[in-house]
Formats: sequence, C-alpha cells, structure tokens
Amino acid sequence: MSKHRPGSQLASTGDRRDTHGGAKRRRLTIAARRTFGFLLTINFMVFWLTPIMVQGQLFRRFLKRWIRPVYDAVDRSAPLRVFAARHIYREPWQVDYFATAVFLLASTAVSLTMVFAWQIANGYLPWWLVAAYYFLWVGFGGRAMGAAYTFAHREGHARLYRPWMHRRIGNLFENRVGLFYGNVPHNFSTSHVLLHHRLNAGKGDSFYMWDIDRTRFGDLMLYHWRVFLYMTGWSSVAMFRRQREIPAMDKARHRLRRGMALYWLAAPALILGLLLATGSSFASAALFLVLVYFQPLFAMSSFMTILNIGFHGFIEFDRNGRLIPCICSTAIVDGTDDTFGENDHMAHHDFGWISHDRLTAHQRSQRALWVRHRASVFRNLSALELAAYVMLGRFRTLAEKHYFDFAGDAGVDEIAELLETRARRKEMDYVDYEFGYLPNLESTVDELVRSGKCKNANQAYIHQARRKMLLDRSSPLTGWAQ
Repeated sequence: MSKHRPGSQLASTGDRRDTHGGAKRRRLTIAARRTFGFLLTINFMVFWLTPIMVQGQLFRRFLKRWIRPVYDAVDRSAPLRVFAARHIYREPWQVDYFATAVFLLASTAVSLTMVFAWQIANGYLPWWLVAAYYFLWVGFGGRAMGAAYTFAHREGHARLYRPWMHRRIGNLFENRVGLFYGNVPHNFSTSHVLLHHRLNAGKGDSFYMWDIDRTRFGDLMLYHWRVFLYMTGWSSVAMFRRQREIPAMDKARHRLRRGMALYWLAAPALILGLLLATGSSFASAALFLVLVYFQPLFAMSSFMTILNIGFHGFIEFDRNGRLIPCICSTAIVDGTDDTFGENDHMAHHDFGWISHDRLTAHQRSQRALWVRHRASVFRNLSALELAAYVMLGRFRTLAEKHYFDFAGDAGVDEIAELLETRARRKEMDYVDYEFGYLPNLESTVDELVRSGKCKNANQAYIHQARRKMLLDRSSPLTGWAQ
C-alpha cells in the first residue's frame, strides 16, 4: 500500500504542531480508560466473584449428583423433544437446547418475580435478597449466565425458531430475556456477526485485543474498557458509522441504535415508572434499577472480557503476514462447563455451519492442521480457566496439564515459551491502534480499493483485519503501510 494518502501530510503537520498537547490528552485518556476498567474489575470482584465461585464449586462437588438427573429427565423426555421439534425449533439438532432454555426461563421468572414483588410490596430491596438474586442470576455452576449468553449468541447467528415463534417473539434471549442479562438488543445479530466474525477478531472489531499484552494487568484494564463500550453498543455503532457506505453496515447501525434506545431509555423508564407508581421512592427505585437491571451489564462486561481472552488470547502470523486462524482462536476438547460446543471457538469462527453434535468428528479432521501449526488446542479446563491461566502468566501449567500437543515432539518448557510468546505478542501498540490506526481506517480502506488490492470497501475492511498492517513512522500516527 502507498505510504501517503490525500490529507495525510496535513494530519502529520497538525500532529507535530500539537505534539505536546496531543500526547498529554492521549495519556489522560488512557489513564481514564484504565481507571474505569479497574473500577469494573473491582465491581466484579465485590458483587459477582463470590456467587460465580461458590455456585461453581457447589455444583461440581455436591449438587451435580442431584441436579443432573433432574435435567437429564427433562432433556431426554420423548414427549418434550417431540413438542420442541414440531413447534419451537427449525432444525432437529436444536432440540437439544430445549431443556436448558426451559430451566433458564424458569430461573429468570422466579428471580425477577422475587425482586419485583418484594420491591413493590416493601419499597426497597434488602441486601440478602440482592445476594440471592445474584446467585440465581449466575445459576448452578454458572449455567444460567452461560446459557443466557449461549442462546443470545446462537440467535444472533441464525434463525432458530419456527416461523410462528420468530414472527411473534423474535430472538427471545437476545432481545427479550437478555435485557436482564446485560445484553443490548440486536448486539449479537449486528456487532458480533458483522464485526467480530466478519473481521475474525482483527482490526476494526469492537473486541480487538491484539494491541495489548494479555498478561499485563494495566493492559487488561484497557481491554476491559473496550469490552464495556462494546456491551453498551456505543463502539459498534461508531464502527458501523465508519462503514456506512456498505449497505449491511448501515442497516445494522439503525437496528443497534433501536436496541440501545430500548436498553438505555425505554426499559429503565418503564421499570422506574412501575416502581414509582407502586409506592417506591425515587432513590429506592433508582437503586433497584442499578442493582437489578444495570449490574448484569457490568457483570457481563467482565465475563466477556475474560471469555474473549480465553477465545482469542494467542496470535501468530504466517510468512505472508496473515493471521493463522487455528492459533488466533482456541479450541478446548474434553473441557469442563461446555455449552453446546461453545468451547470450540476455532470451529465456531472458521466452520460456523458445524453443529455441536458433529464437533467431535470435525475435530478429528483438523488434527493434521493442528499439528502443522501447533494450534491453540487445550483440554480438561473451561474457557474461563484458560483465560485465567493466560492473564496470570501460568504458561508452564498450561503446557504441562492442558495443552494438547498432537505432534508430541516438544517438551513442556518449549510449549510454555511458545504459549507465552503468542499471548504477549502485539500486532501493534495500543496507542498506535486507538489514536493512529482507527482514526485513519477509512483512508486505509480507500487506499486498498484504489490500489486494486481489493475490489470494494467490504473486501478492504476484511483484508486489513486479517493481515498485519505496519505503522509508517514517517507520518506519526497517521500514515500506514502494509
């Protein structure tokens, strides 16, 4: 790509003229983002870490033996599966979702009825009830929050339901139940599909992470801020606005803006109005709104930050500067706490049509590729545990106990060093990406089209996301070259 574009010299001159002031503003901006990420982390540890850890340990050590048979009885019920196949789902394999969906809807109904009824009857929520609500929100072994994410995720990717249900209800978990699980309506079907998957987690994705060291606390706080912006819908709307010349992106921007209006304005106003009309004071109603409605957004921001480190925490390029998919996305086999194949994020990105009941056969077909690249394949842990090992720098433990070395010709130290290198590697620095690459992304795309490397803007956005693009240092924070 050409190193110079129309307007780049002017931008460069302006940057030199305002070097001191611009650098100071960037430092303040980064400090503010890091501080907010830290506050989100503290919030997660205070309000959500105990319910998640306690529920997980209780389920694994004690409750699983009693709860699992009840779930299996519902899941294997022939009449219920026939009902779900005829009236709910479009594909036979999707019937496997039914039992989990029923339990999640029942748990959500009970927990919301509990807190709303108490607030309406008494005008306040006691702290013990808030704690009970958070435990129910998490679910045994984290299965409620995990299922809420999984179903919203699957609805965002494809139409799951029979025509009658799709017409009358739409995406039930993404756009209805998801309101109380921190999900802005339409976020999965727009941002997740058209940014994260289309760009394959690369540059321009609202979840992009390869400008930070995934083992450094300060960098992780910056990433936490980025994920929070994604959860609000704001960063994706901004990215869709950049790409508005592509019709699908402009339509997605309008859909997501409607979802944001529903989440941030309509639903809170409705809840406040209900509580005020039934006798709650404004202060009590506002506290209810924060604790019951907005706290799940904060929780899911932290959850998604950790989860994405587990899904995309490693990075490697081939000799042509292209991202290697089987390294940049992870797969977990024989993992714990898997929900309908979510642990194989590699297959989800590169073979999205593979349903969860066909994953085992698919994974066998990938082994030669995994051997060739020493792919990011692990076993006997969850995606959240994988992320924790990466963030804490426990690479030797990962190499010794969890890395799936299909070739079998490398020692523990060699694998540990490889994993650490891939987890700490950056495609570019955070400052360069946030204040140089993103503001000039449209110009980069225009140049790719003008030079003939890409036929249109959509191809150019995908091209730049999946290949290493180097900063042209002759034009500070403005000029870019391949």
